Amino acid sequence: MDTSDWTNKIANAFPNLQNEDFKIVGPSTEDYNCIAYAAGDSNRWWWPDGINYWPDWAPLEKSIESLLEAFAGLGFERCENAETEDGYQKLALYEENGAMKHAAVLLPNGRWRSKMGQGPVIEHNSPESLANGIYGSPTVFMKRAVG
Repeated sequence: MDTSDWTNKIANAFPNLQNEDFKIVGPSTEDYNCIAYAAGDSNRWWWPDGINYWPDWAPLEKSIESLLEAFAGLGFERCENAETEDGYQKLALYEENGAMKHAAVLLPNGRWRSKMGQGPVIEHNSPESLANGIYGSPTVFMKRAVG
């Protein structure tokens, strides 16, 4: 699938993206997903299904609580907002009806990056850019100190 096909597919799955200048910044791959990307792992697919990788410190269930535990084990803690904060890396965690759906990473410039399933990595304006689409909504923000 070429870039224009992915652009159309992603825009159709996430209505809020249709009104912003999102861009594809990384290739499509089945090697890793959004959770792995947010964890800094581009070598394996993270999902609590008993088949793919899931950290042993987090419950093997597809709940937002399990996702919180997975990132807590990597040094992240809950925080109040999605705004840039010097000295911290931030994530937005998405859920739908209590089920984990997606994770996005805040860049130092205030934009966000998301690995789109087996698709490419995109850069978008905010966590709300993906809200009301197939990933549910961003409901939890986490941060960890960097440097």
